[in-house]
Amino acid sequence: MDSNGENLRNVTNKETYDGTPSWSPDGEYLVITSERSGNPEVLIINLEGEIIEQITEGGGFSVVPEWSPDGTKILFSSNRTYRRAMEGGEAEILDNMKLWVHELETGEQTRLTGGLGIDMYGSWSPNGESIVFMTVRDQNPEIYRLDPSRSEFNITNHEARDINPSWSPDGLSVVFMSDRDGNMEIYLLTLDEEGELINLTNHPANDGDPAWSPDGKQLAFTSDRDGNIEIYVMNVDGSGVVRLTNDPADDIHPSWQP
Repeated sequence: MDSNGENLRNVTNKETYDGTPSWSPDGEYLVITSERSGNPEVLIINLEGEIIEQITEGGGFSVVPEWSPDGTKILFSSNRTYRRAMEGGEAEILDNMKLWVHELETGEQTRLTGGLGIDMYGSWSPNGESIVFMTVRDQNPEIYRLDPSRSEFNITNHEARDINPSWSPDGLSVVFMSDRDGNMEIYLLTLDEEGELINLTNHPANDGDPAWSPDGKQLAFTSDRDGNIEIYVMNVDGSGVVRLTNDPADDIHPSWQP
């Protein structure tokens, strides 16, 4: 749909599940999660819904892809089996959701995170060198940062559920969902030494799925404040909330065209 909610059209229109879209940097394609082959896989489609390339196949569930800023890679989560070096040899790790990256030119796929736990909802930094993601370790969802050295840092470190991060276009902050105030709200966390945390929605309803506009001035998000889950947009300070969709069904996981 247009950024004002008009000209809504069905891109995929299939009987199977298609979701979690992410735009290519040139705005010509989408990478999505799809069950068209019977298993959740990652597909690249054009804006008519036609498959351009299926980049995962078998080997567990592969979901929630995101295109890299330079257009050369696709980040996704997968619970495929992998082998991990251990003292005295190797261990086979089964059903353990981790972040993987797919190189579009070579087709090579590399696991980025390791250990036990669930790693999902990765979001690239604007320069493509780092990633923020949700991880469930010690039974508590947190937001971690993965740096080029493969070092992983907990940037939320709170007993509440912190999920679904999105890195700002200027690289200075991250937005995410959290129920630390009793219900799901959208928070902005600055990435400087102060680490200022701001509740942007501050509403009794549940708000989530934050997605930055390309200019960094607005956020699209979902909310059930009007009875069911719809897509809204607001200014980056939380003001100027406008409802974009209006349908009895749930509308989720917005993504801005570059």
